[in-house]
Amino acid sequence: MKKPLVLSILATAVLLPGCATTIIDTAPTTTAVAPTTTIPSGTNEQLLEQMRLTIGDISTAMSASDKAKAKSRLADLQLAWDVLQPQIADKGEQLTQDLQRLIDLADSAVTRNRPADADKALRFLQIVIESLA
Repeated sequence: MKKPLVLSILATAVLLPGCATTIIDTAPTTTAVAPTTTIPSGTNEQLLEQMRLTIGDISTAMSASDKAKAKSRLADLQLAWDVLQPQIADKGEQLTQDLQRLIDLADSAVTRNRPADADKALRFLQIVIESLA
């Protein structure tokens, strides 16, 4: 009777550790680098030109079905607008509202997948730039 008891204890000692949970660490060993953001600056004319180029990039990206680039350029457009908006506030509320509509059209182009809205925003922004010159 001692022999089966010893064998069962030995078998238990050998087999039970095989049922233990094994953790394999697959986490990356490098730390992610935070993206840097450049805040646009310049005169009203320079910022409007930058916005025109950015909306053009959004239009091109949407036509090419490149949503990632369009979203990135939309963020750049919003940064430029955030800088320009207080600078043009003294030129009248109507101008601010018109430009906000253009920003909304560009946003609609990207978020609702409407490339024509980016084209409209680009055409209307060109008219605004010409009227301010």
